[in-house]
Amino acid sequence: MKQVSLVLLLLFYSQAHADTFRLALPEDDYPPFHFANSDNEGILNKILSLFSAETGYIIEKVIASEMRSVKLVRDSKVDARLESKAWQPDSSQYYWSDGIATIEDIIVVSQNGDPASFHSQNESIAGVLLANYGYVFPEYEQLLADQVIRRENFYSDLAILHSLYNNHKNTRFTIMSRAVFNWYRQKYPKFHILNTSHFSVGEEPLQLQFSFTPRGKVRADSFNNFLKKLKANGELARIINSYE
Repeated sequence: MKQVSLVLLLLFYSQAHADTFRLALPEDDYPPFHFANSDNEGILNKILSLFSAETGYIIEKVIASEMRSVKLVRDSKVDARLESKAWQPDSSQYYWSDGIATIEDIIVVSQNGDPASFHSQNESIAGVLLANYGYVFPEYEQLLADQVIRRENFYSDLAILHSLYNNHKNTRFTIMSRAVFNWYRQKYPKFHILNTSHFSVGEEPLQLQFSFTPRGKVRADSFNNFLKKLKANGELARIINSYE
């Protein structure tokens, strides 16, 4: 009898574990897609709620720093994390979702700075790139490697913007999503004095990055099937537009 009970318990645990979808999310806001404060529902959270309702997956969120989330998905401790294939050097080692939204990156500088001075194609480019720990910037990586520019790391986009606001040197710049900057500018009107580029330095799809395991593939396929339906019926566009 005890053996039967143990087998049933193990089967129940295995089934419950199989029905979870573990997702690493940033410990800081990435507006309007994700907010660390669960009271503020972002785009991704709305999508995940619909995904859970349709598939039955129980969403388990793991809040982690950028570098820790990279390790979690690489070690298969979580099923997925928020990322873009273009920002991941070893992207072939993972499964990927289709694009959820397009991220347009722009240059942000202090009130005394000129964004055009920091375009990657500018032959006279020099200065300091303010960046989040663990973030990769494909257009600027060679410039950093050649020490044409140098890098100063921060723990959040908000910390970077505060630094640009408080330090008026025109040699410092950052690369940031236009949507993220606009969100923080609305929340902190003082950031209106910061200068931004009218041109973009890159447009990449925001995706989910899945672990390269059979479990990861099953969840990637399931999410992609769901995402295609969400795009086809117009619901994804309605969710995104509600934040503009």
